[in-house]
Amino acid sequence: MSLSALSLKPVYRTGRDDLVKDFYIPCLKASVKYDRAVGFFSASMLSLAAQGLSALVERQGTMRLIVGGALTEDEAKAVMRGYTERAKADAEERIHHEVQTLIKDISDSLFECRLHALSNLIAFGRLDIKVALTRKGMYHEKIGIFYDEGGNSVVFAGSANESQSALSPDFNFESVSVYPSWSEAVRDYHDEFAGGFLSLWDNNENRAIVIDFPTAAKEDLIKFATTRAGMVTPDLELAIWDEMRRKYASKEECKPSSSLPCLPKVYKGIEFDIRRHQRKALQKWQAADYFGILALATGAGKTVTAIYAATKMLTAKGRLALVVAVPYQSLAEQWIEEMSLFGWRAIPCFGGWQNWFEKAGELSMSFQSGGIQALSFVVVNATLTSDKFQDILKRLPVGDLMWVGDECHHHGSERVASSIPKEARYRLGLSATPFDYMSESRNERVRDSYGSVVSTYGLREALEDSVLTPYDYHVHVVELTDKETLSYIEISNKIRNLMLSGADAEENQALTAALMLRARILGSAYNKIGLLRDLLADRGVEPMTLFYCGDGSVEDEDDNESMRQIDAVSLLVREYGWRTSHFTAHESRKERQAILDNFRHGIIDGLVAIRCLDEGVDVPSCRTAYIIASSRNPRQFIQRRGRILRRSPGKDFAVIHDFLVRVPKMGDDSYSLERSLVSAELKRVAEFAGLAQNFSQVFEKVKPLLAEYDLLHELIAGSLQHLD
Repeated sequence: MSLSALSLKPVYRTGRDDLVKDFYIPCLKASVKYDRAVGFFSASMLSLAAQGLSALVERQGTMRLIVGGALTEDEAKAVMRGYTERAKADAEERIHHEVQTLIKDISDSLFECRLHALSNLIAFGRLDIKVALTRKGMYHEKIGIFYDEGGNSVVFAGSANESQSALSPDFNFESVSVYPSWSEAVRDYHDEFAGGFLSLWDNNENRAIVIDFPTAAKEDLIKFATTRAGMVTPDLELAIWDEMRRKYASKEECKPSSSLPCLPKVYKGIEFDIRRHQRKALQKWQAADYFGILALATGAGKTVTAIYAATKMLTAKGRLALVVAVPYQSLAEQWIEEMSLFGWRAIPCFGGWQNWFEKAGELSMSFQSGGIQALSFVVVNATLTSDKFQDILKRLPVGDLMWVGDECHHHGSERVASSIPKEARYRLGLSATPFDYMSESRNERVRDSYGSVVSTYGLREALEDSVLTPYDYHVHVVELTDKETLSYIEISNKIRNLMLSGADAEENQALTAALMLRARILGSAYNKIGLLRDLLADRGVEPMTLFYCGDGSVEDEDDNESMRQIDAVSLLVREYGWRTSHFTAHESRKERQAILDNFRHGIIDGLVAIRCLDEGVDVPSCRTAYIIASSRNPRQFIQRRGRILRRSPGKDFAVIHDFLVRVPKMGDDSYSLERSLVSAELKRVAEFAGLAQNFSQVFEKVKPLLAEYDLLHELIAGSLQHLD
């Protein structure tokens, strides 16, 4: 059921309506997300809304709650127990069972167990709570938003808190007004309240500070917010407010008369400033007349660099239209979230033109006429090439347009390149690997759109500056089976003949297909599973681990049965007690986000992925990676390494396990082919080993193999290039 299928009234009032049965539970049953901001919260509401909460939990739904801090001591302790339990690695199955049992039991016993249910909802990642603190009095707003799977939402606002006394018809007299997203008559009210909640949750309000619950408990703000009335002197109240503002206010207050984006004073809990390498990169971009590519290592902060540049540009010019083009929706959402921390309210241009076209058109016309000074869009490449978005672009004055291409190497195709506004006054390309080693024609189109690379900040610099995490690198050699070897030789001969005929991989479908088939043989080599089994047998479960798989199948030569490599890996790691989830193109956006949240919170130990983690997905908490399959494209393995080396609290070190494939020795006739494969695999090994802390150990490990094929010089040369 969707929210739009409900027969909702514009107003619900105690006396003629039962707020829980008539409104609250039906909306919860139709929702996958529930946001609530209230002055008071009580765990007793769990028993009242158990039916709706059960449906929300069963659909993997989540609830976000902002409270004014007024919880009982027992409730505050229950919340903290939940967050403590969430961090434990062995809690998932037990907590899941308890949540289902408690929520499905809608009898009076749930009221007795309400604190336990509260803890478990938090521990299982279904509920998150933040605390709002104001300068005087307490945060007392009362708004809520239900969201369903179809993108519909319902806002309600009124006098009711999230407590038994507020929601039950046996207690207070309350009323709420209802604003559905699909009703044009109340759309402005809906958007104002929904946007207000997001602004609060992201701690972007000037008159309130919103802090995650564990931090608020540490600062003793729960007790302060609950007992402050009549018990705290004005001087003490001001001192506490100023201290909290200094520590946790998310951004510097802009001038009261201005709603323009501005640089934050505090960014993600620390005082904001860009790093030296980011500042130098922007200076070089400016020197190139605002036209060029920043080749910053993955994890070096290219997103923040670009947003900082746009914000400073807006301040200097007084008006700016900022458009960011990205390859994937998940990356677009990350941009929108980051931009909001600087005050940019970007229009998300993806997910169907009906969702954005009208609003984007109105804002574009307003910007063109001078009605607004700042405008921002985030568009995915698929939408960028559409007639609808091109129509919007044509309305933007090119002299005030800043165009940012994230992962700009994707913009080398003729269709995408032709959709980029070459007249934009400011053009900035971002990519750790801007150029394609296989296609000069794509590279020329990227240069035409963004210019040359004006600043490079590589992995060596990032490691030296502690921007990225130091790492150890371990190489494990795998031989192809006899059957795989025969297939590999046959396809390699076909590729050689096609190349001798002058075929180009970008234009020749037969060559492209052959290259992909050979890569699949290497990526899905049968003996990799046995090697992984040996490696895991010597270790216990290691939380925060990634397993990079290929998209091919593993074939058992004894019984001729095959299984997708990702499934074989998943079965194997679970056999050793790991809790893992797939992360592939088959999971929905919502499922992926839930999987990533569970990974970050330690509810699952590992992600078994195919390509989807290569670009645009942040998993900085990852500490270990098994690269079971990798292409020969440097872009892929450089991007993967960057994902693994991102900084994260408590993460001081990372470990990478890489599987190197070779053809078994077959005599002098096959020597050239054997050497060619080892040489190709060696490019990745040299890239990874050169900056690893255990380089000498890697060298000793592969030395016999490389000496056999006279390739020692290639490893040394490839590794030492990072030390220049």
